Amino acid sequence: MPGSRSIWRAQELVTYPCSLCDIKENVNWFCNDCQEALCDRCKELHTRGKKTKNDDVVSIGKANRQDAKPVPEACKLHPGKLCHGYCCDCDMLVCSICLSQTHKHHDWKHMEDEFTLKKQHLKEHMTTIYAEITHFKNKKSTLQSAKKESFENIDGMRKEANSKRAKLEDEVDHIADTTLEELSALEKEQLAQCDEVCQQFEKKIEELTRLLEKAQVSNTSSVSMFDLERSLRSYLPLDDVNVGKILQEHPNFVTGSIDRHLLRKMFDELLLPNQYKKIDINSNHVQRLSNFTITQQTTIFGLCPVDENHAWLSIHEYKGLVLVNRDGVVTEEVDLYFCPCRITAIETTDVLMTSNPRSTLVYKLSLHNKQVTTFADISPHQAWDISINKAGVVYVSTETPVIVVLNQTGIIIRKFSCGKETPRYISCLSSGRLSVMVGDHGSGNIIVTYELGTAIHRWFGELNNGEKTCDMTLRKLSRDRFDRLFIPDYSNNQVYVLPNDKKQAKCLLDQKHEVVGPTVVSVDTFGHVWIGCWDGTVHVMRL
Repeated sequence: MPGSRSIWRAQELVTYPCSLCDIKENVNWFCNDCQEALCDRCKELHTRGKKTKNDDVVSIGKANRQDAKPVPEACKLHPGKLCHGYCCDCDMLVCSICLSQTHKHHDWKHMEDEFTLKKQHLKEHMTTIYAEITHFKNKKSTLQSAKKESFENIDGMRKEANSKRAKLEDEVDHIADTTLEELSALEKEQLAQCDEVCQQFEKKIEELTRLLEKAQVSNTSSVSMFDLERSLRSYLPLDDVNVGKILQEHPNFVTGSIDRHLLRKMFDELLLPNQYKKIDINSNHVQRLSNFTITQQTTIFGLCPVDENHAWLSIHEYKGLVLVNRDGVVTEEVDLYFCPCRITAIETTDVLMTSNPRSTLVYKLSLHNKQVTTFADISPHQAWDISINKAGVVYVSTETPVIVVLNQTGIIIRKFSCGKETPRYISCLSSGRLSVMVGDHGSGNIIVTYELGTAIHRWFGELNNGEKTCDMTLRKLSRDRFDRLFIPDYSNNQVYVLPNDKKQAKCLLDQKHEVVGPTVVSVDTFGHVWIGCWDGTVHVMRL
């Protein structure tokens, strides 16, 4: 630490005398125009001079020295003294008295030395600030460009949608106009034909009237009567008095139905970015968002999420479908004349269903009018489970080793066999493949993945921790958008997650999740996993 002598010498080295009288006391002012330090007396004279009265005279601490040398400030504790030192411990400017008293044992340095260092730090801070300003300007420019591009993209899609609407409207108008023209032409044709036939009838009436009058006149003469009767005998058989059906039957107008699904496919589809990212499965990170028990308190057979907050449920021995939200509140019910079993959705327009007890029929519920129709009859097979892929192809498992494949209209396009294994539950993958749970409850269950009817992969219960699950009772499986299979195990109170074509699965649940007897699982568009259980409880999990 510098001694008192060095403090005095520092005071002498950095003292700024008055530029006019050369004294060092009370030099509290600085003229920025003249670049001169001024004492109190000379400052008064400076501000009265003709040439200098309008100069920019400021306190010495606010001086703008062009020689870049620091101008000491007046000490706030000791008037008349300038701060020529800097206390590093207290981070403040001090005068010689401060240094000799309060800051005597502190680490200090000359104000000019610290000024140079602070100036360098200030430049570095300014450089950082300039870089930050540039960074945020670039971010802003990028965001504005993205905003403009997004708006232009949306505007382009809006124009395309309006263009497609105009084309559909034109096509509908054309079809309607063509139908109306055909009806007008038919009307004109039938009117002309009717007029022509009426004229023929009028002519026949006139001829027959004359014959009748002639017969009435001739009935008094036996000769005339015999001659007339002979003439009529030869005339009447040749004359087609019973004309028959001259006009055709009335045309029928078969009213068509509006196929919203087909129209949606004809129209442009808005594809949003992925609603969720692929996250590695870790049971420790799985969070239960909600759980509830339906009023029927019986087994959930089918579970079909509509969005991240709603799902359709089919329930054991219940004749209807129930739409519930994530809190278990029923928002809609559809009464049916049968008990639905397995369900799957065709986009957001229809729900396909099998029934319990089993039948050969597959049903379709139209959600816009809540009408139920027969989608397909797969006789002689009975429909068990059902799934639909992205292309709209429907797969139906049966009570035999046969899987029936239907097109979008319910027509059987092919069948394939699972060999000696009986398929129970199925799930279509986005790749076009089909994952099937095969085996009876008593013989152990495995998952087989088929492609074009050929088995290409089998899973026997192997887990990623090196163990193998035994005595599995697998139920209705599902997939997420990344083709990971979610497989409920009724016996072990577990849901396994099997990556596409992998040999090992992960366990989704642990004891803290308290899931008992899962019977069906499904994943919504936001990656939430809905699990239905044997007692009517539904759990909604976040990965």
